[in-house]
Amino acid sequence: MFAKLFFNRFTNPLIERVVSRWSSAWRDALASAIAAALAWILAQHFFGHAHPVFAAISAVVCLAPGLPSHGKQAIGLMVGVATGILVGEAALWLPDSYPLLRIGFATFAAIAIAALYGLAPVVPIQAGVSAVLMLAVGPESAGAVRMLDVIMGAGVGLVFSQILMTPNPIGIIDSSAKELLEKLASGFEKSLEALENNDASKAHNAVQIFSSAHDSLITLENGIAMARNTARWTLRGRFASREVKEIASRYERHAVRLYASALLFSEAFANALRKEQGTPPPSLHERLSCVATRCLALAREDNKTPPTPNTPYDVAGISAAPWQRCLEHLQTVESALLTFRLTPHRDTEK
Repeated sequence: MFAKLFFNRFTNPLIERVVSRWSSAWRDALASAIAAALAWILAQHFFGHAHPVFAAISAVVCLAPGLPSHGKQAIGLMVGVATGILVGEAALWLPDSYPLLRIGFATFAAIAIAALYGLAPVVPIQAGVSAVLMLAVGPESAGAVRMLDVIMGAGVGLVFSQILMTPNPIGIIDSSAKELLEKLASGFEKSLEALENNDASKAHNAVQIFSSAHDSLITLENGIAMARNTARWTLRGRFASREVKEIASRYERHAVRLYASALLFSEAFANALRKEQGTPPPSLHERLSCVATRCLALAREDNKTPPTPNTPYDVAGISAAPWQRCLEHLQTVESALLTFRLTPHRDTEK
């Protein structure tokens, strides 16, 4: 029994995090591997470099998982390397009596100058690295040759990030919204089960499900930010930028309201069952079932969402305050769901 509780509490969340990280990283990892090999081959073919290590490294730097924008990373990489090479070239004119002092001065100057651009962190990092390589290895290997390799690697990275493996920004938002809707549907189904069995413990489990949906809400917010970034910095995203703006604005207005009202409902519902405040309202079962079904229908992109029940809310006719609050929060949930759609084109299809 203890082992099962330990597994459910600690192992399951760990497995979910690992699976989530893998699902978001494997595509970038595959793109990095292919792009590195392709940049190596192209640099050998067009530039005649026997070992174009920097071309392969540049492709990996541009396409590594977890970057907010692969396009900005590629541009920043080229700007940083060019800055470092120019500063290193200028530092070669300094006396080499104290080589470490010369390297230190060149590194400081390259990073300081690159930081003035106000670009991504990769710019000053690559500027400092390039200045060090220029003075440590020499301009023959770290000068024009490296710049050509970097241009080739960054160019291949741009092709992959802008055209070949660009994620669909609308799909990013939809998948995140689907996760939130499915979690809320699970909570409403558990609440419905608690209502049918008059079980306060199951109502408490529903509260826990709704509370855990906060992680899905954060995922949705991150998905919106990623979609906006994709729409701004990728070729495919620019074609859908207007639609992304509309969807992101809609979710930002209604997702938090939907989550908060669902959580407040679950707490009011669990409180009413626990205190045994009279008989539940007659319309609660039908409306709760409808809300759970609507959440699932929206998550599964089903246009045939169930209509809102015609039974009017009679909050004033309910004497018990906990049940009044329960119905009020459920009404807010229904209102939020009416404006919660996965994409605008689904609205036009209806």
